[in-house]
Amino acid sequence: MKSFVLLLCLGLTAGCATIEPIAQKPPQEIKSGQTEDTAQIESAILVFSKAIESNPDYAGAYYNRAKAYYYIRDYEKSWQDVHKAESLGLKFNLEFIEQLEKASGQ
Repeated sequence: MKSFVLLLCLGLTAGCATIEPIAQKPPQEIKSGQTEDTAQIESAILVFSKAIESNPDYAGAYYNRAKAYYYIRDYEKSWQDVHKAESLGLKFNLEFIEQLEKASGQ
C-alpha cells in the first residue's frame, strides 16, 4: 500500500498521470469502517486536492484524484475529476473508463 501512495505522490510531483492498482491483500482495519488502504488513499486525495487548489489547471492531479476516488468507491467524485481532467486535455485509458462505468452503473 505504501508503494501505491508513493506512486501517487511521484505522479503528482513529476506531472505523470499514472497510477498503479492497489495490491491484492487483506485490508487491515484502522478504525470502525476504515481500512489502512482507505486511510492512505484519503491522504493521497488530500494531496491532490491541495495541488488542484494551488493550480486548478493541473490535469494530472485531477487524473490521479479520479483514480483514488474510484478505489474508495466514490464514483460520483471520480466521474467529476475524469470530466475535468479530460476538459484540460488529458485522456484516461479505455480500460479505466469501462471499469468506472461498470462500477457506477453508467
